[in-house]
Amino acid sequence: MTAGKEFGETLARLHRIHQQLSELRTRLARGPARVSMSRQKLAAIEANLAATKDATQKTKMTADRKQLQLKESEAKIVNTQGKLNAAKTNEEYQILKDQIAAAEMANSVLADEILEALEKIDQLNTQAESEKLNIAAAEAELKKVQDAADAEREVLEGEVAVAQAELAEVEKKLPADVRADYQRLTKARGEDALAMVDGEECGQCYVSMRPQAYQDLLMGRIVYCSSCGAMLYLKPGE
Repeated sequence: MTAGKEFGETLARLHRIHQQLSELRTRLARGPARVSMSRQKLAAIEANLAATKDATQKTKMTADRKQLQLKESEAKIVNTQGKLNAAKTNEEYQILKDQIAAAEMANSVLADEILEALEKIDQLNTQAESEKLNIAAAEAELKKVQDAADAEREVLEGEVAVAQAELAEVEKKLPADVRADYQRLTKARGEDALAMVDGEECGQCYVSMRPQAYQDLLMGRIVYCSSCGAMLYLKPGE
């Protein structure tokens, strides 16, 4: 195997490992993202339940206040009815009758409002029970997603460790004068630090190479893409 071919195959292996590591890290990040989404879903349902409980409490307070008003008004009607027998004139009698009629009409409205409030409380209680069931389902889903993410993370971290060990071994094959540039590039750009030549184009940005650059690759020299700056290598076997 020529030096150029060996150097190119080393870069190809390094590129493959960096691509593998990139994919593994992306998959590692998906687990926490899924867990976060499940937590947000649970939090939203819990917020709905809290809002429903708050609405129930306020509606109960409104119903209690109106029931108290109704009782006070009914007591006033009884008191006014007692004054009817003591009325000294027809005018006074009529005024008291009008007051009673107006109070009874107001009480009818209050009674309707109280009934509406009580019906709303029943609806809110039913809604709260439904939301409690939704919370239980969301908690179960969160646990399922969390357990799956934990199990997947353990497997993926093992694969990352294997890939990193392989990477370290292959990196030792790089010439000392190339290794520093390679490490600088891969630290900053990861898998994008390397690019396989496709025909006579950079496989990353598809800019054509200069003829001399292609010859340099064949000779095993380090060549960078004139456009994207990636470290280039020939397709294994070429």
